[in-house]
Amino acid sequence: MTSVRARRLSLPILLLAVSLTSCLDHCRPETPSLPDPKTRAVEAERGPPSMSPGTLRALGPHVWEASLDVRGDRAGLWPSREIVSKLAWADLDRSMFEEISGGRLQRVLHVGDDVYRLGSKDGLYRKTSQLGGNTIIQRRTTQLWDQALTGFARQLAWGNLGPDRIDGRAVTVWKLELAPPPALDSTQIVSPDVAASRLGLATHPLALSGTVYVDDATGNRILAEVEGRFVASTQVGGRDPTDEVHVTYRERRSLRAVPPTVEPPAPSAIFVPRRPRPGDVP
Repeated sequence: MTSVRARRLSLPILLLAVSLTSCLDHCRPETPSLPDPKTRAVEAERGPPSMSPGTLRALGPHVWEASLDVRGDRAGLWPSREIVSKLAWADLDRSMFEEISGGRLQRVLHVGDDVYRLGSKDGLYRKTSQLGGNTIIQRRTTQLWDQALTGFARQLAWGNLGPDRIDGRAVTVWKLELAPPPALDSTQIVSPDVAASRLGLATHPLALSGTVYVDDATGNRILAEVEGRFVASTQVGGRDPTDEVHVTYRERRSLRAVPPTVEPPAPSAIFVPRRPRPGDVP
């Protein structure tokens, strides 16, 4: 029999997952103006600037949605996981963050100086206070990207594909792929797993491809799609297809002239601590 908590969580999980899938499949630029790769050589670049909570504020009202799907290896060195996240950003002190991981829904509402966190056991919100904006929640929007690229970190190669526009904003389009592996100082021939160990690499990347649209004014990613495969370095020598880790990441920011609606939960949904009564055991 489905529990009351499960019924509470099933609807928001379904709505968030459907919203993310629909947006990422249909919100791409309708008429991309990418240059012909045959007529323009891709520039070797270090890549777009790193995002930060401060630059997110500069975008103004927007909705950010992202999904990370990791299919781990059979040995469990890189466990499988699925994460779907959403941030509705109205202003510095009014936002809503949701994340679904392992079938568990996390929701945080920030309204003025009040922060409401959804309890995982009873489905009620706990109210606390916080000043100056929720930088922890803003930082979570950058961490998911870092998790997606962890297995490829030493071999990321960026190429600048030129300008474009999304939602009326000027963006730069970047191509993401694998660079050659770092070279050993020694000319001695060693196995791939030994080479990875000497270089301090935890993984052996096999493939990586992606396209990232970065806002020129703030340096934020507006749209990104990345797919890749790698093998844990301890399994490189005896690799077979079942040991590969598959990573898929998608991200989209929908900029809005009208701020998204973020309201505090109904009073009936807020947890109220019971006051001690005479005779209660401390």
